[in-house]
Amino acid sequence: MQGLGDNAMIGKRFAHYEIEGALGAGGMGEVYQARDTRLGRSVAVKVLPERFARDEERVARFQREAKVLASLNHPNIAALYGLEEFEGRHFLIMELVDGETLTERLAKGAIPIEEALRYALQIAEALEAAHEKSIVHRDLKPANIKITPAGKLKVLDFGLAKAMEGAPVDAALSNSPTLSLAATQSGMILGTAAYMSPEQANGFSADARSDVFSFGCVLYEMLARRQAFQGRTLSETLASVLAREPDFKLLPAALHPTVRHVLLRCLEKNPQRRWQAVGDVRVEIDTALADPDGLLVDVSSAPREAKFWKRVAPVVAATAIVFSLIAGFAGWRLRPSLSPPVVARFAFTLPEGQQFTNPGRQLASISPDGSQIVYVANLRLFRKPMRELDSISIPGAETTGGILNPVFSPDGQSLAFWSAGDSTIKRIAISGGAAVTVCQASAPFGMHWETDDTILFGQGAAGIMRVPASGGTPSRIVMVDASEIAFGPQLLPGGKALLFTLAKPGQNIWNTAKIVVQSLNDGKRTTIIEGGHDARYLPGGYLTYVLNGNLLAVRFDADRLQKTGGPTALVEGVRTGVGTAHYSISNTGSLIYVSGQTGASVQYQLARVDRNGSAKPLGLPLGQYHIPRVSPNGKQLAVSMNDEDIVFVYDLSGASSMRRLTFGGRNTDPMWSTDSERIFFKSDRDKDQAVFGQRADGAGAAERLTTGAPGMQQFPVSWHPHQQLLTLTQNSNTGDWGIWLFSTQDKKNSVLIDLPGSVQTHGQFSPDGRWIAYMSNESSRFEIFVQPFPLTGAKYQITRDGGEDPIWSPDGKELFFVKNRRLFSVAIHTEPSVSFGNPTGTAINGFIQGLGNGPRQYDIMPDGKGFVMLFPPDQTNAPASATQIQVVLNWLSELEQRIPVK
Repeated sequence: MQGLGDNAMIGKRFAHYEIEGALGAGGMGEVYQARDTRLGRSVAVKVLPERFARDEERVARFQREAKVLASLNHPNIAALYGLEEFEGRHFLIMELVDGETLTERLAKGAIPIEEALRYALQIAEALEAAHEKSIVHRDLKPANIKITPAGKLKVLDFGLAKAMEGAPVDAALSNSPTLSLAATQSGMILGTAAYMSPEQANGFSADARSDVFSFGCVLYEMLARRQAFQGRTLSETLASVLAREPDFKLLPAALHPTVRHVLLRCLEKNPQRRWQAVGDVRVEIDTALADPDGLLVDVSSAPREAKFWKRVAPVVAATAIVFSLIAGFAGWRLRPSLSPPVVARFAFTLPEGQQFTNPGRQLASISPDGSQIVYVANLRLFRKPMRELDSISIPGAETTGGILNPVFSPDGQSLAFWSAGDSTIKRIAISGGAAVTVCQASAPFGMHWETDDTILFGQGAAGIMRVPASGGTPSRIVMVDASEIAFGPQLLPGGKALLFTLAKPGQNIWNTAKIVVQSLNDGKRTTIIEGGHDARYLPGGYLTYVLNGNLLAVRFDADRLQKTGGPTALVEGVRTGVGTAHYSISNTGSLIYVSGQTGASVQYQLARVDRNGSAKPLGLPLGQYHIPRVSPNGKQLAVSMNDEDIVFVYDLSGASSMRRLTFGGRNTDPMWSTDSERIFFKSDRDKDQAVFGQRADGAGAAERLTTGAPGMQQFPVSWHPHQQLLTLTQNSNTGDWGIWLFSTQDKKNSVLIDLPGSVQTHGQFSPDGRWIAYMSNESSRFEIFVQPFPLTGAKYQITRDGGEDPIWSPDGKELFFVKNRRLFSVAIHTEPSVSFGNPTGTAINGFIQGLGNGPRQYDIMPDGKGFVMLFPPDQTNAPASATQIQVVLNWLSELEQRIPVK
């Protein structure tokens, strides 16, 4: 389908409709005038967005809603004739209404009071007819109202806001639930900002009273010749709806008192105090129109008063000049400041079926102009325009393993994110499309798209990198010690200094981290804040950061690179992750944040799960568990804790509590030896990322096995059943990850599988030690492969549509792997030759999945009958905030009032 600016559509036909011309862009699609050749009449054709057509559930929902909408039959409602499909596109066939919109009429000048009230009466009658059928408009505004040449009003797009809503439903029409069009999905910010009700702006349900509020906005505008709620930006407009009252002094002085009362009650913020039925509004307006003493004639037209004003006009004019001079002088002396923008708060609830994913990294960002939110849910990116009906899945922004760290470009037209499937930073248009690879990278420790069109990202112990947004090889602009982690880089004004977080090993590392500034000229580093993380510089001279889940701000002089006052706590309960605090601030001063648990990650529960998917918690309290590993004898569990970076050992019989195994530095990624006597793990206790081994009973000191170069990370994966060999996942200086082989006998480390420009990881020895299974993204996404060991050059690809985190069954006859938080299995035979079946999904679903090149987050029991896995807390008891994004419009105004810049 061509765009509106292209006349190529004129004369084209689809089905029995012939396009005659373009009418404009409707709120939910492009609108054309067409000729119905079968019935010989002109109609309006609205082309629904492509994203609508691709969603079978939404189309099925619309078909159900359309049946009810088509039942509306009222002279003041533009009829909906039907929904049709042609060449994969869906079209609404509607009544063609001649005339101008109310928006166009208002642009021509004032509407006489009586004419405005007669228009309002027709709008109220249309709403009343729809409400009687439980149909709510939800997007009433002047642009959706047409005035015919005969002076009759027609309300357009009735109920389409509800019909277009994208909540998951049963796609089968025969199984559709009873329709209830009086309710809407919680969490959606619907309608056009200046006309939506406060409950819609807050993301709550819309009902008939919401239409009453919008009706009041339209009537006010016809009488006052300006919108009831205004703002320079979308944020200001929404804040005005939520917190301000219209200026009723702008209403005509001669307005009937009844009409003034109607408006006051229509525009009540609290729907319980508003008119409960639009029929009552219609009666009141009809009464005012019928009142012979309604003062519908302009007072200035009375002859006696005109003569009076003719006599006194010179005196009034002279007096006015004197008072204007006095007022001007007083204004110059006093110069009262403009009232600050209204601060408004509301929550956006994720649509049904969506859950935040990968909460250890950035979950949501707001665009620089504050008009859009992007967030990570269900392992993909969603975009939520403030003024549209629902959130939109961004086509092209989905990868195996999920997505991290979405950030907007400075102009708000593109996004950058990290793809776990191939360990790359990518960029994509906000509307979706082909994602372009920017560079290879490990999971970023914070990311920022700068105004010079470069992307900065932290790489933990490897420092801070910079890469052109157009793509290229990253350059390291900040080096840190091997025992340090660099997080959250941002250029300060002028581009000569860098703001970031620097953390060191220890308990509660992010709350004990430093916020520092480093010169890019001479490398001089200055500590600004002791204790805090994820700092952001805000124009106007502020730094914000998070400490113990509280968002704080401090005045900051960007020229002298120093703070100029103490911190002030502004928001409590901001959810945090691995260095990340889930908040974002627009250039227009609006704040979004996700509330909830704080710490290195959200807390999980450990559970044993059988092959049928039945889960039984181990009885341990919720914790920030990471990488559970069952001992080969099935008696013990080794697990690391993210909040403390300590490896613990737990007796699976429950006979004793968890026992701490490691001391000193950060210790993670445990792995057992075949005899269950030793545990190998990654540690930075000696200032580099290396592999250590220690007796599982804690006796004796830990033994260092490997040596790590600056910026290198190594973690143990699998122990050979018959040889003193250990597979490692290890990164190179170029950012690639590969599988390495370490001999504990001769202490040598050598590369095993490492393809340039890609990631190979999770090398798992088979139970007989003759094969190795692993995952590789050499084909642009992670797939599972098997090779003989020692390597012979033979190679077998087990999966074809994605797979991660492989592990062998204890008998070596199955391979298990993960895709989108579901466990899959594939039968495999290695004798007399290699053969394998098709992967099949198991009944096990919803557990915590590993991330890209990160370690596997589940393990198999030695008897092969079950698994130990990490699960999120019971979502049925989770607070609503677990699936909400908190929005504070004009938050910077509040910040400036609480911490004024001296």
